[in-house]
Amino acid sequence: MTDAADRTIREFLVPDLGEGLLDATVVAWLVAPGDTVAVNQPLCVLETAKAEVEIPSPYAGTVVERRGEPGETLPVGTRLILVDSGAPTATGRAPGIAANRGPAANPDPVVNPDPAANPGAAASVVPGTAVDAQGADRTGADSGPVLVGYGTGAGAGAGADAGRRAVRRRPAPRRTQSAAPTDTGRPRAKPPVRHLARTLGVDLAALGAGSGPEGTITRTDVHAAAASPTTGAAGDGGSASGTRSIPVRGIRARTAAHMERARREIPDAHCSLTVDFSRLLTLRDRLRARDAESAATPFALLLRLLTLTLREHPRLNATYVQDGPEVRTYEAVHLGIGTATPRGLVVPVVRDAQDLSTVRLARELARLADGARTGALTPRELTGSTFTVSNFGALGLDEGVPVVNHPEAAILGVGSIRPRPHVVDGDRLVVRPTAKLTCAFDHRVCDGAEAAAFLTALGALVEDPDTLLLSL
Repeated sequence: MTDAADRTIREFLVPDLGEGLLDATVVAWLVAPGDTVAVNQPLCVLETAKAEVEIPSPYAGTVVERRGEPGETLPVGTRLILVDSGAPTATGRAPGIAANRGPAANPDPVVNPDPAANPGAAASVVPGTAVDAQGADRTGADSGPVLVGYGTGAGAGAGADAGRRAVRRRPAPRRTQSAAPTDTGRPRAKPPVRHLARTLGVDLAALGAGSGPEGTITRTDVHAAAASPTTGAAGDGGSASGTRSIPVRGIRARTAAHMERARREIPDAHCSLTVDFSRLLTLRDRLRARDAESAATPFALLLRLLTLTLREHPRLNATYVQDGPEVRTYEAVHLGIGTATPRGLVVPVVRDAQDLSTVRLARELARLADGARTGALTPRELTGSTFTVSNFGALGLDEGVPVVNHPEAAILGVGSIRPRPHVVDGDRLVVRPTAKLTCAFDHRVCDGAEAAAFLTALGALVEDPDTLLLSL
């Protein structure tokens, strides 16, 4: 049997989940001190400004310590969890901490956590390891703390993205301990239910046992508690007025800051056009009759027409650059799609939309929308758009003025398609399925005439989509 003095305590740091994010918020812990974990078993759920991610364990062993309570924000690179791997150290020294900082020539550096062992340094390093006394990874430039299987910041291209997806899809081993241990006194609830409770301001500890198996608190329990005036809400302090404070974190905090910047820096204007969708809906029906699995929705068809229009009006697919100043236009059309999720507004990106067929674009749109709502998208899939579309018609709204997605030059708002009175042939009033298209644009990049020309061209394609053949 391995002596306790020779066991290695492995340290796992808050990972950099991509795109230079500086911190992450603990949503929920799935393990507790004393639990036995396997490699790739989910440890916790972290929320960044981009996505909510289930973090797998890079080690097998027993949880010794965890840092951060649900709702607490931790900087990238700080300690997240310690795991006793039960493996002896390579040198037979006193118990040490092996830090996980991504791929390295020596992936298991052992650090003595006792400052007295090396005066003037936070931790001493066993010779031959890849981590210095300050905990910096010297295996490559700018190679920060990363999640196992996710790649490093330097040189992490398509292979790194594939690694992220591979880790997320890999089924986790069966847990050897309960995800919500009773000895911690923590209410039993799954991470999505805990998130719902925080959103609605419900204190799970005040609910007692839930209606689910073994007293697990369910969504129904949380909704019932939120609707009850007698149930304590998190942060309300028990005040008679029933007011409560809701912390703004993660995606909602990032969105708030982003909107403030957009309004502060972009002198926006907008124009609108009511468009007859009759022929586009007829085209949709014809496509579905030929291929029921094509996913060719009216919105997907509109996006296909939009990519063609942007190629003809490049100043709308552009960015205003302060240094210069200059207007930078883009050949590629990376469409950002504003998507409402339980965690807030996110913008998944259809990359190189101009090169996708209608069917491929429709399927990619469906995939991204589903991934956004479940929090399964990578940071790369949530950044890099050159033009954004806000489909508030999907929320039942007829019209609205969207906020330009900084630093882009324009955004398109799409209202609901409904039967409405519509004038055709100059003076004939008929009922047609119409929708209002609204373009908000950066007035530094283009003027009203250019924005109007873009919107008019898009409307003409929607009303007569057969002209699309002229562009093929």
